[in-house]
Amino acid sequence: MAEPAFTHIIFDLDGTILDTLEDLALACNHVCEARGWPTFPLDAYRFKVGNGMRKLVERIIPAEYYGDGAVYEQALAEFRARYAAHKEDHTAPYPDIIGVLDALRAAGIELAVLTNKDHDAACPLVERYFGDRFALVQGATAAFPPKPAAPVTLHVIEALGANPATTLFVGDSDVDVETGHNAGLRVAGAVWGFRGAAQLEAAGADYLARTPRDLLAIAGV
Repeated sequence: MAEPAFTHIIFDLDGTILDTLEDLALACNHVCEARGWPTFPLDAYRFKVGNGMRKLVERIIPAEYYGDGAVYEQALAEFRARYAAHKEDHTAPYPDIIGVLDALRAAGIELAVLTNKDHDAACPLVERYFGDRFALVQGATAAFPPKPAAPVTLHVIEALGANPATTLFVGDSDVDVETGHNAGLRVAGAVWGFRGAAQLEAAGADYLARTPRDLLAIAGV
């Protein structure tokens, strides 16, 4: 059997391996409703998520409160509390993703997660739904600027002992394409996720995976 094309694959979390959209949207709309702010339909959140929880909350605050640090911090705290209590109400892995992860690991490929979701929120979700399939999980912390800035991705590559030339990044948005490319990685766009093929192609994804099983062919498994 030929060797896989990649030794390591780093996955985004939300919209790539885990469908978290409804729980994120409901937590945001809960904050909006409690404060008398306009709410947003579920599909609108496909373009609000991807840059971390702090940016997500910023995107739901009405324009008249822009720059009001106290309002922002209160809304962020309310969102985090609501999401922490309800982050598994509707969340689930995408169909076939667990089987694909197992096939990749069986081929000797080491897997990791890199997400802009708060680290303390990301780790329990990954453990709950994916067990020990990932060698490393890195969420947003104060130690690194969020994706797509390169330092956090380079940190993950170093922690894995990976070679960028044989490491693939998989994500569902333009943020993820930029994340991988900023760190010198090739990127597979997860078309099944929040943003879709047109944005991933326009962003310059090296590969388009229309289903999770397409990742097996991309990886040479």
